[in-house]
Amino acid sequence: MLQHKVEFTKLPAFDWRGPAAPIKDYLSIESSPDDVWFIGWAQSPLIEIIRHKEGRKYGLVVGLTKMNFDPLVFTGALKDLREKERLSIYDKIFANSRWCRECIARAYPQLAEKVAVTGFPFDFEIYQPYLDTVKEDDLIVFNQRFSLERLYMLEVETARILIQRGYRVKHLSGTPVSKLVQRAPALAPFLAAAETTGLEFVFNPVKEIYHKNLAKASVVVTTSIADMLPSSLIEAIVLGSVPVAPNSFCFPEFVHKDNLYTPYDLNEIIDIVEKKPQSSHSVCQYDKKTVVENFLREMGLA
Repeated sequence: MLQHKVEFTKLPAFDWRGPAAPIKDYLSIESSPDDVWFIGWAQSPLIEIIRHKEGRKYGLVVGLTKMNFDPLVFTGALKDLREKERLSIYDKIFANSRWCRECIARAYPQLAEKVAVTGFPFDFEIYQPYLDTVKEDDLIVFNQRFSLERLYMLEVETARILIQRGYRVKHLSGTPVSKLVQRAPALAPFLAAAETTGLEFVFNPVKEIYHKNLAKASVVVTTSIADMLPSSLIEAIVLGSVPVAPNSFCFPEFVHKDNLYTPYDLNEIIDIVEKKPQSSHSVCQYDKKTVVENFLREMGLA
């Protein structure tokens, strides 16, 4: 923003789940027709509070309640997101991927002309300390959530075959196994099956430990059918791991075709893992500076 000499005011932090949301602060903000409002989560209730204020309004979409495989679900104060109504208020909607734009257009055809693909800003500098980590050639990692929409059944079977062929397979998680089961008891038999096959669950209590463990992976596999733009696989690519992903959804937007498998095809997953194609994957478009420039351009400020 400073580079483009765009003056800006950062709005107060707004935790809609808390009891002390600063609604009065937002109501007191004055604006002019030349001002621009940008909301980092487009479905935020904030857009309804400021809808009558002057200025153009822009919001970023990273997920939808209307997502077929992985719909956004909230409770309490956020239970009724009024997604269609809130997205309709914006002058333009930013999507983090082309797949995200397709999902928005399919769910809300009347909003399709408002959607622009900008990407999502990643701070690649935080991975610098881990770039020299020595790869473990036989280490295959899953770092997606262990959940239904990530096809944990396919993950467990893939791990079983890879372990039989001499690979070590780990699942990196920010949640301990005990809490996974507590949140979703139906996962218990699949986690037990994973342990039987030799799939090792590694709990990473902080991001620094997670990055260290991820940087060791030779190959990172995703079986997800839900991501609109998965940070887990982009992180793996930045850290130098070979990605393996479905040839569908958002993945062809940044993963080389050599590393894409027909969705659900276990044999193709194994084949790519064993070949380890050292292809180039286009993630530079998600660098925070590039994405911010996209935001400003779509706002008419750059």
